[in-house]
Amino acid sequence: MIKLNMELVGNFSSHLGEGPFWDSVTERLLWVDILGKKILEHDFENDVTIDRDVSGNPGCVVLADDETLVAAIDNGIFSINRSDWSVKRLAEADPNPRLRFNDGKCDEKGRLWVGTMDREEKDSLGTLYCCSAEGGLNPVHAGVTVSNGIAWSTNNDELYYIDSPTRCVCVFDYDLSSGEIKNKRELIKFTENDGFPDGMTTDSEGRLWIAFWGGSKVLCVDPISGKIEGKIDFPVSKITSCAFGGDDLSQLFVTSARVEINEEEEPLAGRVFIVEPGVTGLESNRYLF
Repeated sequence: MIKLNMELVGNFSSHLGEGPFWDSVTERLLWVDILGKKILEHDFENDVTIDRDVSGNPGCVVLADDETLVAAIDNGIFSINRSDWSVKRLAEADPNPRLRFNDGKCDEKGRLWVGTMDREEKDSLGTLYCCSAEGGLNPVHAGVTVSNGIAWSTNNDELYYIDSPTRCVCVFDYDLSSGEIKNKRELIKFTENDGFPDGMTTDSEGRLWIAFWGGSKVLCVDPISGKIEGKIDFPVSKITSCAFGGDDLSQLFVTSARVEINEEEEPLAGRVFIVEPGVTGLESNRYLF
């Protein structure tokens, strides 16, 4: 177990916090409250959290340029002007009302990889998509129940992916130039005692940092051996995702949820935590129009 000092980002408590994204230019943290229907941005210089309402459930948010966000909301991909909050639809997925977009992030070519999930979390109705300015919204992997964590190897030869109910991280061969994935196989399987693997990120040495819904933890996993190399425990049960940030990318920002939680037992549920695990991470990639 890695014993670390923990700090909190601001005072905002999300119903279902997800998708932390570090803006290295303004040194601000972006994330979403899916059930609260908000996109959030924390200004560390002034220690202020800005929360903005959106019309549906935002699964993830990324930066495009300094003034433009790209967010997956319900079944659509939207660009949002950061200054006046004007919204433009870029693409639309399956309109089935049982589906909504969930976790997503961009690869080094600026494509947004984002998947849909069954709102009832029962059936494999969802799809992993790749969204780019050139190719629009392209379905790349179907039969998903709760599409979640996405990450890449440091050399971009592999894409790691989580469909949470499987309790598994799987891996695809990945072609960065074309965005093609193939040869899916299981990388590591977790147990019921672990909780459900949720969001994840990669550090600069290629290890995966995986958040666990119902597990109160983030695990560090070597994707080559499948060995668990570290564990960070949290005082809340529903840990949802993580991303590296800070001046030298040495801080790990960890989101959580307070949905269906006894808040007297877990008063910090829904908050964003900051830890320094002793490694550096990779910068959050931006969407390229």
